[in-house]
Amino acid sequence: MAIQIPVDVVGRTVSWVPTQSSARLEGEVIRVGFQWPYPRDKRGLPTLKKQMTVLLPDERVLNINCEQEDISRLSMRAEDQGEIAW
Repeated sequence: MAIQIPVDVVGRTVSWVPTQSSARLEGEVIRVGFQWPYPRDKRGLPTLKKQMTVLLPDERVLNINCEQEDISRLSMRAEDQGEIAW
């Protein structure tokens, strides 16, 4: 079993499928941070939601939630799967 390379690293090239009927998109991560203003949960308390900004080759900029369940749902993966030195 291979260890998945994290996608939420600035400068990394990632690809994902937004919907089942769309083509695979590819872009470069240019920023990783937390969503601001913080969204509220059911009790009204602020929650931290991780978000990354991706630059597509046609110069569009997308803000994508990058919690683990969001990454799994989008089938997001790192394209530059180079060797990692441990």
